[in-house]
Order: sequence, then C-alpha cells, then structure tokens
Amino acid sequence: MNLAIRILLSAACCFALLSTGFGATGKEVSYKSGDETVSGILYTPSGGGPFPGIVVIHEWWGLNDWVKEQASKLADQGYAALAIDLYRGKVADNPDTAHELMRGVPEDRAARDLHAAVEFLRAHHQLRPPRH
Repeated sequence: MNLAIRILLSAACCFALLSTGFGATGKEVSYKSGDETVSGILYTPSGGGPFPGIVVIHEWWGLNDWVKEQASKLADQGYAALAIDLYRGKVADNPDTAHELMRGVPEDRAARDLHAAVEFLRAHHQLRPPRH
C-alpha cells in the first residue's frame, strides 16, 4: 500500500474516532414553569433505568455546546442529566453579550425554572425517586 493511501486511511480513522463523541444523546423536552412552557435537553444513559437525576445549569454564556457535552458526559456516567435553558434559546459569543443575558434573567423566573426542572425530573419514569 503506498504512503498516500495509508495517510488517507489514518486520517479517516482519526476523524471517525473524533466525531463519535459521547454515547448519550440528548432529547429536547419541555415542561411548565409557572405560566410559561420552557425547554431543556434531557440526556439519559443507555438502558431502562431507573437513574439518578441531575439538573445541569449553564454558565453565563447560555446553553452552548460545551454545556451539552458536560450533560452528555454525566449521562455516560449513569445520570439522567437535564440541561436547562435560562436564556430561552439565546447563547452568547462574547463577554458583553453574556453579561447582558445574565443580567436580563429575573431572579424569581430563574428560581421558578430551576424548581420546575427538578419537578420534571422527579416525575420522569426513568428516574429513581429521591432519597430522604
């Protein structure tokens, strides 16, 4: 096999390995938060459960790819991870926008969304009931 073909095959194998990502895939979900319907992404481990649940809260940038990757990693470790979106679909790409988005979230709405996320997980059929 000549050198060019071996290099191309090696590159293709590396690309395939790097593009596989994590095993857990996310599913967009929606749930009620007060009078609003909000959304998030639920990552669940493979298998039928029941699984422990965790709410993943994004940084000031919003629900970006890095946060989704972290939620996927938690699912790969056996948790049902709900990545919530406090910014209602907006994602910052610079510090000024991130600061603006963060300051624009009313505290009471954020608390309500967090509570709604916990209640969503508690009601989910694949999750283990909380320990007391």
